[in-house]
Amino acid sequence: MNGPRRAKPTLIGLAAALVAVSTLAAPALATTAPLGPASPGAPCAWPVFFNVHNSQLLGLDSSAAYWDQPIVASEATRITVSGTYPDAAYFSLQTYTPYASPFSVKGVSSSLADYQVTPQPGSTNPWQQRAAPGGRFQVTVRLDVVPGEANELPFPAGTSPAHPGYLVYRVYLPAGGTFTHVKPPTLTVANGPASGTLPTCRTHEPLPVPKKAPAGTTPPPPKVPPPAGAFFTPALSTYRSALADANDAYVGAYVIRPAPTDVLVVSAKAPTFPPGVGPSPWPAPGEDMQYWSMCIILGKGSLPTVANQLPGGQVDYGCRADEATKIDASGYYHYVIGSEAQRAVISRVAGATFLPYSSSQTTPRGRPWPLYLLLLRNVLVSPDFAHSAQKVARADDPRDAAAAMGTYYPRVSTCSLAALTTKGLKACGS
Repeated sequence: MNGPRRAKPTLIGLAAALVAVSTLAAPALATTAPLGPASPGAPCAWPVFFNVHNSQLLGLDSSAAYWDQPIVASEATRITVSGTYPDAAYFSLQTYTPYASPFSVKGVSSSLADYQVTPQPGSTNPWQQRAAPGGRFQVTVRLDVVPGEANELPFPAGTSPAHPGYLVYRVYLPAGGTFTHVKPPTLTVANGPASGTLPTCRTHEPLPVPKKAPAGTTPPPPKVPPPAGAFFTPALSTYRSALADANDAYVGAYVIRPAPTDVLVVSAKAPTFPPGVGPSPWPAPGEDMQYWSMCIILGKGSLPTVANQLPGGQVDYGCRADEATKIDASGYYHYVIGSEAQRAVISRVAGATFLPYSSSQTTPRGRPWPLYLLLLRNVLVSPDFAHSAQKVARADDPRDAAAAMGTYYPRVSTCSLAALTTKGLKACGS
């Protein structure tokens, strides 16, 4: 790190600023009646659709989208999920248990990742063998699932019309960068002898920002946050209460925006991943995980992902997927975080991948510079890869994260923009 030393900004008030996230009550994810015995005539399927474009909640990855369906279990109910393998890097079908209280974590009840979904006769799963996307699959959600059965998901326990579980269809990194061509599976519901196929909802509700806990509810006490710039595994109750993926894990770091003459540089060895954005057989020799990304998130409210309006109507979301990240000859990535005005200069630095600060974030009262959260996602990790975020055992412990991830642990440094642009990343200790 070059340039004169300056006193590090303190994190006074950080816990208070972020505790609101962990004291949010669970949202009601849909007003549409849940599928099950209490509502065999639910009007349409997948009433909730959300991504970073319509729901700024809990640091959503701009390469991900989610379709949610409330479901209620009974012995007579079966839901048949019929779809085609999407043209994307990753997809999954998962069921979730109901919330038990405003502060509980919605748990994954069962999960099928893309490579685990058996194709229908005459079709091919492109995550099982190399093939074009578009082959067909059929998955059943029911109570009497026997372990080891293919394409079966058990209903989550404890569902009721007032507290349904959820079926979630999740897609990451679609071809072309948009989800317009990704169609959710068809849902056919059978309650005893009666059955019917639901049309996909023409309009969808986004995932709402949760309301604060009702008066009189005691929130969990705030914790002292790890030091600025130190990556750690977030506690589940803070960051993973909104339909967490069974196949991913995170490490995050709080950072404070430096002076306008400086930038932040985040460097680590990059996990290997399947090339391109379409399906690829998994697991594969030499590939560490199916997908990873780095996102920058505003350290306020519901932790929205940075979203900057650009000339011409474009939006720069503060996420960079693996395939959009530059990797140097030694296998390392180097994210350089700066303003949109600095984008062109930073992008010309060899090996640098630009990440934006918010163009609208103002300096909060009581803190010297705006606060952000960096979030590194690791999705569907190979069993042979020993240094993923999934391997971090202790929450809120940067030392444990660094020991588990080794050279894959992100390191944050402050660097003079002038030094970076004249001398390159080596001037910033990278």
